[in-house]
Amino acid sequence: MAATWYIGKNGKQSGPFTGTQVREMAAVGDLTPTDLVWKEGMADWVAAGTLKGLFDAGAPSVAPPPPHRKFAPPTGIDIPLTFDTTRQAGPLHYADYLPRVGASLLDALFTGLMGCVPWFVLVFLAMVMAGDNPDTREGLSVVANCVSQLVSFVIGITYYVVLETSPKQGTWGKQIVGIKVADIHGNRLTTGRAVGRYVAKMVNLFTCGIGLLMPLFTERKQTLHDMIAGCVALKAES
Repeated sequence: MAATWYIGKNGKQSGPFTGTQVREMAAVGDLTPTDLVWKEGMADWVAAGTLKGLFDAGAPSVAPPPPHRKFAPPTGIDIPLTFDTTRQAGPLHYADYLPRVGASLLDALFTGLMGCVPWFVLVFLAMVMAGDNPDTREGLSVVANCVSQLVSFVIGITYYVVLETSPKQGTWGKQIVGIKVADIHGNRLTTGRAVGRYVAKMVNLFTCGIGLLMPLFTERKQTLHDMIAGCVALKAES
C-alpha cells in the first residue's frame, strides 16, 4: 500500500496525497521547501526541503521546524495547525513548604474577613425579624448561619479561582510570599482546573491532615489536592 502524505501550508493541513502527487506539486511550485510534510511512521512534521530527491539540487536547504513546535495529527480534512504550549524553556522551581503554610494562613485571614461581613448582616437581620421571641430567634439564627456558610463558600471559591487563573497565578496570600499556582507543565490554570483544585481541598478532611503535609515528601512538593487537580505550587520567579 502506497504511503500517504499530508502537507502543512499557510497554517492549514491538507491531504492525504500519494508520493507521486507530492512530487508533482513540488515540480509545479505548489509545494515549496518551507512547507511541512508528514506521513504515517514519522515522529513529527518536517520541512519538505529536507526530503531527498523531492526538489532540484539547486533548491535552498531548509532546516526542520523548532523542536518545541508540534502540529495536529492528520485527520484527512483541513484544520488549523496547532502548537504545543505545554513545554517550558527551563526547569520548574517548586515552592517550599513553609511559604505555602504562610500563604494559606494569609488567605484564610482574607477570606475569613470577607465572610464575616455577610455573617454579621444575616445574624443581625435574623435578630431583628425574631424580635423578643426566643424560639423564632433561634430558628432564624440557624438559617442565617447556614446561609452565611453558603455565602462563605461562594466567596472562597471565587477568591481562589479568579486570582489563581489571573496573570499573577496566585491568591493575595501567595503573591505576598512569592508563590504562584500552575499546572504540572508550569502553565496558568484554566478555570475548570482551578475549580477542581479548590473542591479537591475537601479531600484533605479525610486524611487527618496528611494530604496537606505531602509537600514535605513528594517529588514536586504537591499536596493531595494538587495531585488530584494536576497542579503544582511554584516560586513566583519560575
